[in-house]
Amino acid sequence: MKMMNKFIIGLKRNPIKLIVSIFITYSICWTILEPILGMVKSAEIHLVGGNKYIFLLLISICVGIYRVIPTNEISINYNNSKIKIVFGDLFQYEGFKAIPVSRFFFETEVVISSLQHIVIDKFYKNSEGLRGLENYKEKLSNALQDQQFEIVRREIFDQDEKYYKLGTTAFINLNENNEFLLFAITETEMRGHIPEKNCNSTKMWVALEKFWDEARKHSRGKSINIPLIGSGITGINLSPIRILELNLLSILNSITEKGKITANEIRIILHNNYFDQIDISLIEKTWKTP
Repeated sequence: MKMMNKFIIGLKRNPIKLIVSIFITYSICWTILEPILGMVKSAEIHLVGGNKYIFLLLISICVGIYRVIPTNEISINYNNSKIKIVFGDLFQYEGFKAIPVSRFFFETEVVISSLQHIVIDKFYKNSEGLRGLENYKEKLSNALQDQQFEIVRREIFDQDEKYYKLGTTAFINLNENNEFLLFAITETEMRGHIPEKNCNSTKMWVALEKFWDEARKHSRGKSINIPLIGSGITGINLSPIRILELNLLSILNSITEKGKITANEIRIILHNNYFDQIDISLIEKTWKTP
């Protein structure tokens, strides 16, 4: 995001912080500058009268603006596991990317805004014609061959399809820079068929609990990156910051019950659209261990 937009967001959240930061900085600079001017007489030529006050005020304003701009990243250390919450693009980070998908895993005509669509599109563009899509389906089928499912009749398509348990996880990769952990959480991701209650917080917790069990098997020291699970077409009826807390709690719960997740880093990556809705500094204050 542009720095000015970040500053405006920070100013709206805490306008008093700007005034206090300017005042404190001005006071500190004045306290430091006065004895220096007394000892270095040559400096008085440049910093006398109005020049001194303008100089101190400019420094104070710059510090105040810097202090008001919301942080873009925080780190939480928990039982020897490092967890980061950061604003950015999920697909720009190294390591595994967690991709929430439908319990009908093999849907391909999915909502364009979904992360699954981005993954499918990467496979599609990686090969000529429909070969990329076939490669995606083939890898997905291989990854799910040992997973339990039931056959469900989908009236909207007039056909039977495999319906997997919540949290069922499939590891597929396009190359070493594109490794994905797809896991089942919603009822469908199909365009034009998204129900009002595509998921709920209880189902989300069950899916995340199962996902972290599977993720620890694949991590092997690599980083694990997850988006804000529960937002978007998942349709969880909670505010973004509460959804974030639920995501974080699922990680901490997995670490507490099963031990350290052997990942380089665990990252919750928030889309920049949430920058004005989620103040991650509040999360840091709440969850940071002594």
